[in-house]
Amino acid sequence: MKMRSFEGGMLITADMATELRMITLGTTIHPICKEWKNAGLLFQNIDGPFAYGLHIQKNCPRGLQLCIQAFILKCMLFSDDEMSQNKRDDSILYPSSTERRQALIGALTDILWQAAEGGKCCVVLIQDKPCYTPTSQLKHDGITEKLHVFEFTEFGNLKEFIRKYINYFELQSSHGCMLFLYSLILSRTITGILKDAGQSDLNKEFMLLGDKENCTLPLLNLLLTGRATKYLHNGNIEFDRFGELLPTSLIGVKKRSQVGLLYWNTEERDKERTDVGSMLKTPKYPMWVTMVNGHIGLLFSLNYELISDWRAEHVFQLVYYNGLPQQEKHTSLEIDTRYGRIFAAKTALQKREEEKKVPLLEWCIMSKWFGAEVDWKGLKPFT
Repeated sequence: MKMRSFEGGMLITADMATELRMITLGTTIHPICKEWKNAGLLFQNIDGPFAYGLHIQKNCPRGLQLCIQAFILKCMLFSDDEMSQNKRDDSILYPSSTERRQALIGALTDILWQAAEGGKCCVVLIQDKPCYTPTSQLKHDGITEKLHVFEFTEFGNLKEFIRKYINYFELQSSHGCMLFLYSLILSRTITGILKDAGQSDLNKEFMLLGDKENCTLPLLNLLLTGRATKYLHNGNIEFDRFGELLPTSLIGVKKRSQVGLLYWNTEERDKERTDVGSMLKTPKYPMWVTMVNGHIGLLFSLNYELISDWRAEHVFQLVYYNGLPQQEKHTSLEIDTRYGRIFAAKTALQKREEEKKVPLLEWCIMSKWFGAEVDWKGLKPFT
């Protein structure tokens, strides 16, 4: 597939490149890993069980890809056009090539526009020639030094530009995931990201990629909510659990997100679990990125009423997608919240042993729907 050539755009400067690399990796010396460099936004085989799904990397860019996947599904399932309104059964998960590409274009546009929050949206594309000379403190990494930056203040113009140059984000050879990550950062601005996170300046203590170059919570929040907050709770927390005033406020999520997030970590004690607020647990659309012991996946429903009518939460279906090879079949889970989960154990020890047998994804689901029974419909739980 040949990429469309382009002209114009602002050539990236050494100062801009320094800021981009510092806020992502905390270094301007070492290049980003191969997993990021080789990651694009390509769909799976259109004749397979996951025609709606992107190819998802096992590590590093996985979080970014699955957040984009969530917005793709939002565009496929719940846009206002005739296609999404008339196809609310499973057939909507088998889109044509044109439909799923349009959903990808819509997803990228929505995420960038949300992050810009009324300011300038930025899209970066890559050409062959470096835009600045490397130094001992700013080495070339094969991507950042070749960027051209385009700015937009109109949603329609942004969407049309992404449609025109969508190949740059799809292909591995054009470093599609890195181009989108940089576009997102520049759309939010470095200053905006630092403010979201409660950081006073750019330093190695705050990065959007972790030690293993995986997506951190601030990056996931930036993708899902448009703000790079460090925490998942609602609003700001001023006091600790003992009532003592904190040195600095813990900045959380301040408005209801379009796509939600559910979190579960078996290492956390019950009284010290990560607080996920209603802004993420009850999003505008019935889809949730899941973090289970650091492993990221995606749950979604075809029924919009799941987040608008409490009666729809009695018995309902959730589709799970993680894009990994061990998921060979369409995974539809039946969730029943009517009676609560009952353990047969008679002692605390027996109950703990029973709880260990519960698949981790079910604990994550129960963090929103307490005590829910989960039916895997004959599939062996794989997460």
